[in-house]
Amino acid sequence: MSLELTDRVVMVTGAGSGIGRAAARLFARLGARVVLVGRTAETLRESAAGLPPEAHLVAPCDVADPEQVEARVADTIARFGRLDGAFNNAGTFGAFGPLHEDTPANFDSVVATNLRGVWACVRGQTRAMLTTGGGSIVNCASVAGHIGHAQSPVYSATKHAVIGLSKSAALQYAGDGIRVNVVSPGSTDTLMLRDLYTDPGKLAQRANRAPLGRLGTCEEVANAAAWLISPLSGYVTGQTIVVDGGVTAGSAAPRNDRPSDRPEEGEGRS
Repeated sequence: MSLELTDRVVMVTGAGSGIGRAAARLFARLGARVVLVGRTAETLRESAAGLPPEAHLVAPCDVADPEQVEARVADTIARFGRLDGAFNNAGTFGAFGPLHEDTPANFDSVVATNLRGVWACVRGQTRAMLTTGGGSIVNCASVAGHIGHAQSPVYSATKHAVIGLSKSAALQYAGDGIRVNVVSPGSTDTLMLRDLYTDPGKLAQRANRAPLGRLGTCEEVANAAAWLISPLSGYVTGQTIVVDGGVTAGSAAPRNDRPSDRPEEGEGRS
């Protein structure tokens, strides 16, 4: 069996750029009918460029607003008759800085998009899937949902929460044929990351933190999401795939600290 999403209807949030754009285009290439959700219609149309008109729907929406999410799910059902899958990818870093200098406005903004938004989407999507016999939902967390993030504690907290919400939903809806899983990207080459790291040297340092020695690509994260949505992962629910180049596997010696020579015969062995 090959990876394909033929005739499946899949909603992608945060589809206007980055990982969401890559996912929407990949799912379409795999045969899905794609619903592109995001705040800005113009960027969604850019993401949809080249997709068959009959196989996609541009659906502007603020995912933090449950009523807007419900309306976009209803639009999906009206257009395609059902909803089979979803990749809830919309997110924001918020302001970076020490916790004691954070503001209620920043806290509320990050929580609204990263946690309330995922909650609202899963809520609306499961309602639709319950009427059609099941589906597969993939929520986007982060490596910051597995370890702390000193520069953005609130961001990290929301990503931990997304993983907990996803596990709970996976248990709640398993008997209804709805699978819920998570993709946790590490440092991925997106405009959002490059906006944070405008100094090329600092961006390179960020890339070198991964044992694989580079940034991930949006397509690599999208590949993981596609597998989780597809029938190939039919016995997988409540799980997280971490796409981080090895960061959460543990510590690795810096590349310039790794021994270049094997020990002489009889040395360094027990």
